[in-house]
Amino acid sequence: MQAISYMRRDSTYQNFVKASLFQFFLLIYNILSSIYLFLPPLFGVLFLYFVLLLRKERYYSLYSFVAVMCIFEISKGFYPGILFVTYSLVYIFLFPNIVKIFDNFNVFDIFYAPIIYILYFILNFFILLFYNYDVDIWSPMIIYYIFVESIIVLVARWIFDIK
Repeated sequence: MQAISYMRRDSTYQNFVKASLFQFFLLIYNILSSIYLFLPPLFGVLFLYFVLLLRKERYYSLYSFVAVMCIFEISKGFYPGILFVTYSLVYIFLFPNIVKIFDNFNVFDIFYAPIIYILYFILNFFILLFYNYDVDIWSPMIIYYIFVESIIVLVARWIFDIK
């Protein structure tokens, strides 16, 4: 009887349920953002979730998250996997340097969303250029998305205390 009272619950299933619910919310949001164009595609918020999964070493959730990102890209008309490449490049080359330099003063958090958007659309532009498509992927709506997501990223980093 004493062994039962000292047992601890395993939080693995709770993490799985939270990650599954969040990714289900992202899929629903993707459907809504395809219908209502004023809703941003949340590339900056998805980057924060990507960082959170890597920092907590939840690699199984990361695999399913990459699948959700590919669904996002396919539904928006882009090539799948470019968002993962963009996040990886920003996380490897830019994110650690900014965190080291500005550890206590995170004023540059608002630049993550613009950097991700610009790098994402540059990579897509070069892919479209490689396949000889003449498509203009930059629109004024992107500036609105960057502004809204910069605010969302600041609030999300403050709420979840991501550094």
